Amino acid sequence: MNDRTGRAAVLFVDDEPLVLQGLERLLRSERDRWEMRFALSAEEGLRLMAESPFDAVVSDLRMPGMDGAQFLAQVMERWPQTVRIVLSGEMDRSLIFKTVQTAHQYLAKPCQPEALRSALERALALRRMMGDRRLKSLLPQLSSLPSLPALYFEILSEIQAPNASFKRVGELIARDVSLSAKMLQIVNSAFFGLPRRIASIPEAVSLLGFDTVKGLVLSVKVFSQFEVGRIPARWLEELWRHSSRVGLFARGIAAYEKLPRRSLDEAFTAGLLHDVGKLIFAQNFPDATVEMVTEARERPLWEVETGRFGVSHAELGAYLLSLWGIGEEVVAALAHHHRPPETGTPGRVVGVVYAANALEHRLAAEEGGSLPAGSLGIEICRQLNIAGRVSGWEEICRKLSAEERLHA
Repeated sequence: MNDRTGRAAVLFVDDEPLVLQGLERLLRSERDRWEMRFALSAEEGLRLMAESPFDAVVSDLRMPGMDGAQFLAQVMERWPQTVRIVLSGEMDRSLIFKTVQTAHQYLAKPCQPEALRSALERALALRRMMGDRRLKSLLPQLSSLPSLPALYFEILSEIQAPNASFKRVGELIARDVSLSAKMLQIVNSAFFGLPRRIASIPEAVSLLGFDTVKGLVLSVKVFSQFEVGRIPARWLEELWRHSSRVGLFARGIAAYEKLPRRSLDEAFTAGLLHDVGKLIFAQNFPDATVEMVTEARERPLWEVETGRFGVSHAELGAYLLSLWGIGEEVVAALAHHHRPPETGTPGRVVGVVYAANALEHRLAAEEGGSLPAGSLGIEICRQLNIAGRVSGWEEICRKLSAEERLHA
């Protein structure tokens, strides 16, 4: 947040004056909320950022002198907490992939005003929801806030292509042995209830559907790209098992409620990724994470995190997914998987993921798991309007868990 104006500060960088003039005109209605600056080169953009920090930067890729990939790499190194968005008509895939590790989102020219406005809104929304002071006090301490995984971006590009095919997406996934193994493991689990065993990645993709596949790819790659050497391997293994079961429980509950396919996919993705904030803490504060996990034997981990950092893993994970442009229902489910929003009407996916998380903790504790057990708060269930549904949901989760053990 820009200290001088109280507005979010956004920098646009493009070497074409007409493009910048068009952006300024299209976003004129946002002047009361955003302080917008415009630079005609990467070098000018760096100079403006050195004079005053920006909350977000939107950059073209192909520019003379320093290109967009080099510019965003500089921004990531010098101002790591700035949201970095690519807005480009450049179709050079090699240049696009140079920004995979430095850009949080990608938008294509020509871009509709609402698409750009929505991308910036999502990127900045979690700052408002969590409270600027709390978030800004934590973000400077983070040495690593990961970018969107390269394979996810490549698969997303293929899915969005006019001639997208299950075969091509399957071929992309098959290049990653660990991801292929995890996808086949999950598609053949009892949770999906398929009548026969699936051995083909393209067939798995066709059966799961593109949205479910995107959730799987994103979650597996997020877990694999973190390097948390000082964290016990068993803790990480249990965290992945818990997360995958919550995703599958959430999908099962959503199917039980006959929610639309989109909500099933959102619940699945949110369940898989609901604890990604724990990985961010573990990557950046490994010693503190070990201490917090130990302290969490006496009280909930999110309370311990909030007491120490002012922000819990739920909000931190939601912030990351918001940066990546993941849908609002998924982001909200992450942010509120321990507590419902204090104001507003929570979506159905929020309640489903909240219950799936708590029920998985309960069942894992009964089965001898070592992660702390969760609890379903009566008042929270009432607030989420799910109090009358929980017993049926628990029965579904118990059935899925029993089938999983039977097929293990």
